[in-house]
Amino acid sequence: MKKEGSGRSDDFFVDVEEDLGNLEQTGSAKKALSLEKELKKAMHRLGKFEMLSDITKSLNSTLNLNALLSDIVDSVIKLADADRGFLMLADKENELQFRIARDMKEQSLNQKDFEVSHSIISDVFRKGDPLFISNVSENEQFKNQKSVIDLRLLTAVCVPLKLEERIIGVIYTDSIRLTNELSEKDVPIITAFASQAAIAIENARLHGELILSRENLANENRILRHELSEKYEFSGIIGKSKPMQDIFSMISKIAPLETTVLIRGETGTGKELIAKAIHFNGPRKEKQMVTINCGAMPAELLESELFGHKKGSFTGATSDKPGLFETAHGGSIFLDEIGDMPIQLQVKLLRTLQEGEIRRIGENVTRKVDVRIIAATNRDLTDDINKGLFRQDLFYRLNVVPVNIPPLRDRKDDILPLTEYFLKKYSAVMGKEEVRIVPETMKLLITNKWPGNIRELENTIERALALCGDSKLLSKDFFPQFSDDPGFSGEISKHGSLKQKLSAVEKQIITDILEETDGKVTHAAKILDVTRQHLHNRIKFHGIKRR
Repeated sequence: MKKEGSGRSDDFFVDVEEDLGNLEQTGSAKKALSLEKELKKAMHRLGKFEMLSDITKSLNSTLNLNALLSDIVDSVIKLADADRGFLMLADKENELQFRIARDMKEQSLNQKDFEVSHSIISDVFRKGDPLFISNVSENEQFKNQKSVIDLRLLTAVCVPLKLEERIIGVIYTDSIRLTNELSEKDVPIITAFASQAAIAIENARLHGELILSRENLANENRILRHELSEKYEFSGIIGKSKPMQDIFSMISKIAPLETTVLIRGETGTGKELIAKAIHFNGPRKEKQMVTINCGAMPAELLESELFGHKKGSFTGATSDKPGLFETAHGGSIFLDEIGDMPIQLQVKLLRTLQEGEIRRIGENVTRKVDVRIIAATNRDLTDDINKGLFRQDLFYRLNVVPVNIPPLRDRKDDILPLTEYFLKKYSAVMGKEEVRIVPETMKLLITNKWPGNIRELENTIERALALCGDSKLLSKDFFPQFSDDPGFSGEISKHGSLKQKLSAVEKQIITDILEETDGKVTHAAKILDVTRQHLHNRIKFHGIKRR
């Protein structure tokens, strides 16, 4: 018969009270022996509750799922005084799968001994109610089942493993012994045990997933670092010209050291790429590399970004904030456009270089930092020193190992491999295959002066691929700067009036300066020695598009 109760352990004490009440209500010596036997059974169940308490503590002490499942089956066999125990868990398709099969001697069963009553198990898993059968062979629902007949089962208990309303599996036990004293009143004990077992299984599963997630994350980090290392290793930087080969040789020598490096080159020559090659081929490659453009923010904000600040040290400082030097501790910091750093901050940077320590804004506490400094500039710092714009002592501290990157116009041999690289890169991004540049256009690319260097070449190839539509050949038509318009970038056309030619020259000059200054009109106006408004007017007149 089937147990329909709530499965609460309190039912046991109700049973005991009923048994004791029956004992008090009779003085019959004939029934005394029977009631005494029932009392012994009740005391036996009390002992099982004590056993349940110890078992629950044991279950909560292990997070190894396989070991836990074995402990659960061994424990339920003891509680049910059964011969065998099986634990099945639901898979993603909500189908039951065998996980553990054990006997009363805590030995794993062979697969040939896995015969169980699938009817009983399916019924419990489907309905979610515990099932107790005291004489299986006489039960109307199961007595004709082949597995029941073959196994000669006498007693079977099957309880669901529930997590709230979700059933994650079942525990099944059975016995062929006549001496088995399990009764329907023991089912609440086993049901209570199953509730605790389900929680323990879920905890072990979550723990296993957490461990796996951590391992996967660690593997992903290792793979990512490896990919970054390969991406930025100096041998992966495109350049077959003699100047670039000399730079590669230089990087191979200085990367393993802790030496401060100053990279010099025009805008768009790839100074940051060289800096990353130095970092990722050095002893700090497993640590972070932090990058900041010193000319991209006001002096106050730049100081806070580099050195950090204390809460309340200025308006908007709502909390303590570490600077980038602290963030890069153990790694490297790349100070791009170091020549644009305000003179007052250069003093603070010099102290960091000399003493290896920083002080946050608003603090009197010095903090030690272990950071390799790689700086870059597109300016002539020696000229800035003469003008009083850059400290000479800081220059000598930064310029321990200078790396000078030549402009693209001085390394024509690199234009073809760079073009092929960008063509392949953006063809893949845009989903275009087998696109190539016609020889006539390639000749124009090689002879062009490229004032914006590699960055300009890259943008040119990307734009041409965007304009070409379904065409597989990139002709001159897809490179507007090579058109016959007098305002094209590069050599001025022999045709056109003086006014047209002067306009073309002005347009080219403004375009080049904007390319060098990353589209910063204020900076460009200062270089050209014109007002910001005047430069805006000329940009609008020529229809120059800024990045």
